[in-house]
Amino acid sequence: MKPRLPYIDNAKAVLITLAINICALLLFNWPGGISYAGAMWDSLFCAVITTIINMCIVYGRLLKMRKLGAMPVSFPESKFIQRLPQNPILLVIIYATAFAAVTTGINAVILLFFGIDKMSFLPWAIYKLIYSTVLSIKIVEFCIFRYVQPDWANAQNNGHTETGGSSTGSTVKNPWPSISLFKEIYGSVTANIVTNLIIGSILGGVITRPDGSVLIFPTTVEGIPITGLAFGLIAGILVTKGIVTAMDETIIASIPLETRNAAPTDRRFTWMPVGKVPLTILVCICLMIFSALALPAVMMLFGKTVLNFFQYSIFITVYATIICKPLSFILIQRCMQSDYISVLKKRQ
Repeated sequence: MKPRLPYIDNAKAVLITLAINICALLLFNWPGGISYAGAMWDSLFCAVITTIINMCIVYGRLLKMRKLGAMPVSFPESKFIQRLPQNPILLVIIYATAFAAVTTGINAVILLFFGIDKMSFLPWAIYKLIYSTVLSIKIVEFCIFRYVQPDWANAQNNGHTETGGSSTGSTVKNPWPSISLFKEIYGSVTANIVTNLIIGSILGGVITRPDGSVLIFPTTVEGIPITGLAFGLIAGILVTKGIVTAMDETIIASIPLETRNAAPTDRRFTWMPVGKVPLTILVCICLMIFSALALPAVMMLFGKTVLNFFQYSIFITVYATIICKPLSFILIQRCMQSDYISVLKKRQ
Protein backbone atom coordinates (compact mmCIF):
# COMPACT_ATOMS: atom_id res chain seq x y z
CA MET A 1 0.00 0.00 0.00
CA LYS A 2 1.38 3.39 -0.95
CA PRO A 3 2.33 5.42 2.18
CA ARG A 4 1.36 9.05 2.69
CA LEU A 5 4.93 10.12 3.38
CA PRO A 6 8.29 8.46 2.71
CA TYR A 7 8.82 7.00 6.20
CA ILE A 8 9.57 10.31 7.95
CA ASP A 9 7.63 13.56 7.75
CA ASN A 10 9.12 15.75 5.02
CA ALA A 11 6.99 18.81 5.83
CA LYS A 12 9.77 20.51 7.79
CA ALA A 13 12.30 20.22 4.97
CA VAL A 14 9.79 21.41 2.36
CA LEU A 15 8.69 24.40 4.45
CA ILE A 16 12.28 25.48 5.11
CA THR A 17 13.02 25.21 1.39
CA LEU A 18 9.97 27.31 0.54
CA ALA A 19 10.90 29.94 3.12
CA ILE A 20 14.40 30.29 1.66
CA ASN A 21 13.01 30.49 -1.86
CA ILE A 22 10.54 33.20 -0.86
CA CYS A 23 13.37 35.20 0.70
CA ALA A 24 15.47 34.74 -2.44
CA LEU A 25 12.55 35.85 -4.62
CA LEU A 26 12.05 39.04 -2.64
CA LEU A 27 15.78 39.74 -2.43
CA PHE A 28 16.84 39.08 -6.03
CA ASN A 29 13.72 39.17 -8.22
CA TRP A 30 11.46 41.84 -6.72
CA PRO A 31 10.01 43.76 -8.47
CA GLY A 32 11.55 43.35 -11.94
CA GLY A 33 11.23 39.57 -12.39
CA ILE A 34 14.00 37.47 -13.92
CA SER A 35 15.75 36.90 -17.24
CA TYR A 36 16.30 33.54 -18.93
CA ALA A 37 19.96 33.43 -17.83
CA GLY A 38 18.94 34.39 -14.32
CA ALA A 39 16.42 31.56 -14.23
CA MET A 40 19.13 29.06 -15.15
CA TRP A 41 21.45 30.28 -12.39
CA ASP A 42 18.52 30.28 -9.98
CA SER A 43 17.77 26.64 -10.86
CA LEU A 44 21.35 25.66 -9.98
CA PHE A 45 21.24 27.60 -6.71
CA CYS A 46 17.82 26.19 -5.76
CA ALA A 47 18.87 22.57 -6.39
CA VAL A 48 22.10 22.87 -4.38
CA ILE A 49 20.56 24.67 -1.40
CA THR A 50 17.56 22.35 -1.33
CA THR A 51 19.79 19.27 -1.37
CA ILE A 52 21.93 20.56 1.51
CA ILE A 53 18.91 21.48 3.66
CA ASN A 54 17.09 18.23 3.06
CA MET A 55 20.16 16.08 3.63
CA CYS A 56 20.88 17.76 6.97
CA ILE A 57 17.33 17.16 8.18
CA VAL A 58 16.96 13.61 6.85
CA TYR A 59 20.40 12.35 7.89
CA GLY A 60 20.03 13.73 11.42
CA ARG A 61 16.62 12.13 11.84
CA LEU A 62 17.71 8.77 10.49
CA LEU A 63 20.81 8.70 12.70
CA LYS A 64 18.57 8.99 15.76
CA MET A 65 16.19 6.36 14.41
CA ARG A 66 19.03 3.93 13.75
CA LYS A 67 20.32 4.33 17.31
CA LEU A 68 16.82 3.65 18.64
CA GLY A 69 16.38 0.61 16.41
CA ALA A 70 13.47 2.34 14.66
CA MET A 71 14.54 1.83 11.07
CA PRO A 72 11.88 0.47 8.70
CA VAL A 73 11.36 -3.23 8.15
CA SER A 74 9.72 -2.78 4.76
CA PHE A 75 11.58 -1.02 1.98
CA PRO A 76 12.50 -1.55 -1.69
CA GLU A 77 16.13 -2.61 -1.78
CA SER A 78 18.28 -1.09 -4.54
CA LYS A 79 21.78 -2.26 -5.45
CA PHE A 80 22.31 0.87 -7.53
CA ILE A 81 21.50 3.20 -4.62
CA GLN A 82 23.77 1.18 -2.30
CA ARG A 83 26.70 1.97 -4.60
CA LEU A 84 26.35 5.64 -3.69
CA PRO A 85 28.52 6.86 -0.78
CA GLN A 86 27.25 6.66 2.79
CA ASN A 87 29.08 9.85 3.75
CA PRO A 88 26.42 12.62 3.70
CA ILE A 89 28.85 15.23 2.35
CA LEU A 90 29.82 13.07 -0.63
CA LEU A 91 26.20 12.12 -1.17
CA VAL A 92 25.18 15.79 -1.12
CA ILE A 93 27.72 16.52 -3.83
CA ILE A 94 26.37 13.71 -6.04
CA TYR A 95 22.71 14.52 -5.41
CA ALA A 96 23.23 18.28 -5.80
CA THR A 97 25.01 17.77 -9.11
CA ALA A 98 22.34 15.41 -10.43
CA PHE A 99 19.36 17.48 -9.32
CA ALA A 100 20.99 20.73 -10.49
CA ALA A 101 21.48 19.26 -13.95
CA VAL A 102 17.93 17.87 -14.12
CA THR A 103 16.28 21.02 -12.73
CA THR A 104 18.25 23.38 -14.97
CA GLY A 105 17.66 21.19 -18.01
CA ILE A 106 13.91 20.95 -17.45
CA ASN A 107 13.54 24.68 -16.82
CA ALA A 108 15.68 25.50 -19.86
CA VAL A 109 13.56 23.29 -22.12
CA ILE A 110 10.27 24.65 -20.77
CA LEU A 111 11.24 28.32 -21.07
CA LEU A 112 12.80 27.88 -24.52
CA PHE A 113 9.90 25.84 -25.81
CA PHE A 114 7.38 28.48 -24.83
CA GLY A 115 9.58 31.32 -26.03
CA ILE A 116 9.95 32.94 -22.61
CA ASP A 117 13.14 35.03 -22.33
CA LYS A 118 11.98 37.08 -19.35
CA MET A 119 9.36 36.59 -16.62
CA SER A 120 7.78 39.26 -14.47
CA PHE A 121 7.83 38.79 -10.71
CA LEU A 122 4.41 37.18 -10.07
CA PRO A 123 4.59 34.47 -12.77
CA TRP A 124 8.17 33.64 -11.81
CA ALA A 125 7.31 33.51 -8.10
CA ILE A 126 4.44 31.08 -8.70
CA TYR A 127 6.48 28.96 -11.09
CA LYS A 128 9.48 28.79 -8.76
CA LEU A 129 7.46 27.93 -5.67
CA ILE A 130 5.79 25.08 -7.55
CA TYR A 131 8.95 23.55 -8.98
CA SER A 132 10.97 24.07 -5.76
CA THR A 133 8.27 22.29 -3.75
CA VAL A 134 8.28 19.31 -6.11
CA LEU A 135 12.09 19.34 -6.13
CA SER A 136 12.28 19.36 -2.33
CA ILE A 137 9.86 16.45 -2.00
CA LYS A 138 11.82 14.34 -4.50
CA ILE A 139 15.18 15.12 -2.89
CA VAL A 140 13.85 14.12 0.54
CA GLU A 141 12.60 10.85 -0.90
CA PHE A 142 15.98 10.06 -2.48
CA CYS A 143 17.86 11.01 0.70
CA ILE A 144 15.69 8.64 2.73
CA PHE A 145 15.93 5.95 0.09
CA ARG A 146 19.72 5.91 0.35
CA TYR A 147 19.88 5.63 4.13
CA VAL A 148 17.26 2.94 4.61
CA GLN A 149 19.30 0.55 2.47
CA PRO A 150 20.67 -2.32 4.58
CA ASP A 151 24.36 -1.45 4.09
CA TRP A 152 23.80 1.70 6.23
CA ALA A 153 20.59 1.02 8.15
CA ASN A 154 21.82 -2.28 9.61
CA ALA A 155 25.43 -1.23 10.17
CA GLN A 156 25.02 -1.32 13.96
CA ASN A 157 23.32 -4.71 13.86
CA ASN A 158 26.02 -6.62 11.97
CA GLY A 159 23.79 -6.83 8.92
CA HIS A 160 20.67 -8.07 10.77
CA THR A 161 17.51 -6.05 10.29
CA GLU A 162 16.21 -4.48 13.48
CA THR A 163 12.50 -5.07 13.98
CA GLY A 164 12.00 -3.41 17.32
CA GLY A 165 11.01 0.12 18.27
CA SER A 166 8.62 2.07 16.10
CA SER A 167 9.79 0.52 12.88
CA THR A 168 7.06 -2.11 12.79
CA GLY A 169 4.79 -1.54 9.82
CA SER A 170 6.79 1.39 8.42
CA THR A 171 7.08 1.48 4.67
CA VAL A 172 9.53 3.46 2.58
CA LYS A 173 8.42 4.98 -0.68
CA ASN A 174 10.41 4.17 -3.80
CA PRO A 175 11.25 7.61 -5.30
CA TRP A 176 11.79 6.35 -8.84
CA PRO A 177 8.78 7.15 -11.08
CA SER A 178 6.55 4.13 -11.61
CA ILE A 179 5.62 2.86 -15.05
CA SER A 180 1.94 2.82 -14.09
CA LEU A 181 1.98 6.56 -13.40
CA PHE A 182 3.52 7.25 -16.81
CA LYS A 183 0.86 5.05 -18.39
CA GLU A 184 -1.91 6.98 -16.65
CA ILE A 185 -0.47 10.35 -17.66
CA TYR A 186 0.28 9.22 -21.20
CA GLY A 187 -3.18 7.73 -21.56
CA SER A 188 -4.97 10.87 -20.37
CA VAL A 189 -2.79 13.20 -22.48
CA THR A 190 -2.97 11.20 -25.71
CA ALA A 191 -6.68 10.58 -25.30
CA ASN A 192 -7.18 14.29 -24.61
CA ILE A 193 -5.23 15.27 -27.74
CA VAL A 194 -7.28 12.88 -29.88
CA THR A 195 -10.49 14.16 -28.29
CA ASN A 196 -9.51 17.76 -28.98
CA LEU A 197 -8.70 16.87 -32.58
CA ILE A 198 -12.20 15.41 -32.92
CA ILE A 199 -13.78 18.42 -31.19
CA GLY A 200 -11.66 20.73 -33.33
CA SER A 201 -12.84 18.96 -36.46
CA ILE A 202 -16.46 19.47 -35.42
CA LEU A 203 -16.02 23.10 -34.32
CA GLY A 204 -13.67 24.09 -37.12
CA GLY A 205 -10.35 24.16 -35.25
CA VAL A 206 -9.02 21.23 -37.28
CA ILE A 207 -9.46 21.11 -41.05
CA THR A 208 -8.80 18.16 -43.33
CA ARG A 209 -7.79 19.37 -46.78
CA PRO A 210 -8.77 17.65 -50.03
CA ASP A 211 -5.22 16.33 -50.45
CA GLY A 212 -5.49 14.51 -47.09
CA SER A 213 -3.30 16.91 -45.09
CA VAL A 214 -4.55 18.19 -41.74
CA LEU A 215 -4.43 21.83 -40.62
CA ILE A 216 -4.50 22.33 -36.83
CA PHE A 217 -5.22 25.84 -35.63
CA PRO A 218 -3.46 27.09 -32.47
CA THR A 219 -5.11 26.72 -29.08
CA THR A 220 -6.24 30.10 -27.76
CA VAL A 221 -6.84 31.23 -24.21
CA GLU A 222 -10.51 31.64 -25.09
CA GLY A 223 -10.81 28.09 -26.41
CA ILE A 224 -8.75 26.19 -23.86
CA PRO A 225 -11.59 25.87 -21.28
CA ILE A 226 -13.09 23.29 -23.65
CA THR A 227 -9.75 21.48 -23.48
CA GLY A 228 -10.00 21.61 -19.69
CA LEU A 229 -13.44 20.00 -19.74
CA ALA A 230 -12.26 17.22 -22.07
CA PHE A 231 -9.11 16.62 -20.05
CA GLY A 232 -10.99 16.55 -16.74
CA LEU A 233 -13.39 13.92 -18.04
CA ILE A 234 -10.72 11.66 -19.53
CA ALA A 235 -8.18 11.99 -16.71
CA GLY A 236 -10.88 11.56 -14.07
CA ILE A 237 -12.04 8.27 -15.58
CA LEU A 238 -8.56 6.82 -16.25
CA VAL A 239 -6.87 7.82 -13.00
CA THR A 240 -9.82 6.89 -10.78
CA LYS A 241 -10.17 3.49 -12.43
CA GLY A 242 -6.43 2.79 -12.19
CA ILE A 243 -6.00 3.88 -8.57
CA VAL A 244 -9.17 2.27 -7.21
CA THR A 245 -8.48 -1.05 -8.95
CA ALA A 246 -4.88 -1.12 -7.70
CA MET A 247 -5.91 -0.19 -4.15
CA ASP A 248 -8.62 -2.86 -4.05
CA GLU A 249 -6.09 -5.52 -5.01
CA THR A 250 -3.51 -4.19 -2.54
CA ILE A 251 -5.94 -3.98 0.38
CA ILE A 252 -7.27 -7.49 -0.19
CA ALA A 253 -3.78 -8.94 -0.50
CA SER A 254 -1.97 -7.07 2.29
CA ILE A 255 -4.45 -6.52 5.13
CA PRO A 256 -5.44 -9.55 7.23
CA LEU A 257 -9.17 -10.22 7.36
CA GLU A 258 -9.50 -9.68 11.10
CA THR A 259 -7.83 -6.23 11.00
CA ARG A 260 -9.62 -4.74 8.01
CA ASN A 261 -12.05 -2.77 10.19
CA ALA A 262 -9.20 -1.10 12.09
CA ALA A 263 -8.41 1.36 9.30
CA PRO A 264 -8.36 5.08 10.15
CA THR A 265 -11.30 7.42 9.58
CA ASP A 266 -10.59 10.86 8.16
CA ARG A 267 -13.55 13.14 7.48
CA ARG A 268 -11.56 14.95 4.81
CA PHE A 269 -12.03 11.85 2.65
CA THR A 270 -15.03 9.94 4.03
CA TRP A 271 -17.52 12.43 2.53
CA MET A 272 -16.60 11.11 -0.90
CA PRO A 273 -18.67 8.23 -2.34
CA VAL A 274 -17.62 4.64 -1.70
CA GLY A 275 -18.87 3.18 -4.97
CA LYS A 276 -16.53 3.26 -7.94
CA VAL A 277 -19.07 4.80 -10.33
CA PRO A 278 -20.24 7.70 -8.12
CA LEU A 279 -16.64 8.31 -7.03
CA THR A 280 -15.56 8.50 -10.67
CA ILE A 281 -18.41 10.91 -11.47
CA LEU A 282 -17.46 13.17 -8.56
CA VAL A 283 -13.79 13.20 -9.55
CA CYS A 284 -14.63 13.94 -13.19
CA ILE A 285 -16.93 16.85 -12.30
CA CYS A 286 -14.40 18.42 -9.93
CA LEU A 287 -11.48 17.92 -12.31
CA MET A 288 -13.45 19.26 -15.30
CA ILE A 289 -14.42 22.46 -13.47
CA PHE A 290 -10.93 22.97 -12.04
CA SER A 291 -9.17 22.35 -15.37
CA ALA A 292 -11.55 24.62 -17.29
CA LEU A 293 -10.62 27.44 -14.90
CA ALA A 294 -6.96 26.62 -14.27
CA LEU A 295 -5.71 26.18 -17.85
CA PRO A 296 -6.71 29.65 -19.15
CA ALA A 297 -5.56 31.19 -15.85
CA VAL A 298 -2.08 29.68 -16.26
CA MET A 299 -1.87 30.84 -19.88
CA MET A 300 -2.83 34.40 -18.93
CA LEU A 301 -0.47 34.38 -15.95
CA PHE A 302 2.49 33.59 -18.21
CA GLY A 303 1.36 35.99 -20.90
CA LYS A 304 0.48 33.31 -23.47
CA THR A 305 -2.68 33.94 -25.47
CA VAL A 306 -1.96 31.33 -28.17
CA LEU A 307 -0.28 27.91 -28.13
CA ASN A 308 0.68 25.98 -31.24
CA PHE A 309 0.04 22.23 -31.34
CA PHE A 310 3.44 21.23 -29.96
CA GLN A 311 3.36 23.85 -27.20
CA TYR A 312 -0.13 22.72 -26.29
CA SER A 313 0.98 19.07 -26.12
CA ILE A 314 3.82 19.91 -23.71
CA PHE A 315 1.59 22.28 -21.73
CA ILE A 316 -1.13 19.68 -21.18
CA THR A 317 1.47 16.99 -20.37
CA VAL A 318 3.07 19.13 -17.64
CA TYR A 319 -0.37 20.01 -16.31
CA ALA A 320 -1.37 16.33 -16.27
CA THR A 321 1.84 15.37 -14.45
CA ILE A 322 1.24 17.98 -11.75
CA ILE A 323 -2.49 17.44 -11.29
CA CYS A 324 -2.41 13.64 -11.28
CA LYS A 325 -0.14 13.47 -8.22
CA PRO A 326 -2.54 15.13 -5.72
CA LEU A 327 -5.49 13.40 -7.39
CA SER A 328 -3.82 10.01 -6.87
CA PHE A 329 -3.09 10.89 -3.23
CA ILE A 330 -6.72 11.83 -2.57
CA LEU A 331 -8.01 8.63 -4.17
CA ILE A 332 -5.53 6.49 -2.25
CA GLN A 333 -6.56 8.10 1.04
CA ARG A 334 -10.24 7.55 0.20
CA CYS A 335 -9.63 3.87 -0.40
CA MET A 336 -7.81 3.53 2.94
CA GLN A 337 -10.77 4.68 5.05
CA SER A 338 -12.63 2.13 7.23
CA ASP A 339 -16.00 2.55 5.50
CA TYR A 340 -14.46 1.83 2.10
CA ILE A 341 -12.62 -1.24 3.42
CA SER A 342 -15.83 -2.50 5.05
CA VAL A 343 -17.71 -2.25 1.75
CA LEU A 344 -14.82 -3.94 -0.04
CA LYS A 345 -14.84 -6.73 2.53
CA LYS A 346 -18.56 -7.38 1.91
CA ARG A 347 -17.91 -7.76 -1.81
CA GLN A 348 -15.46 -10.62 -1.23
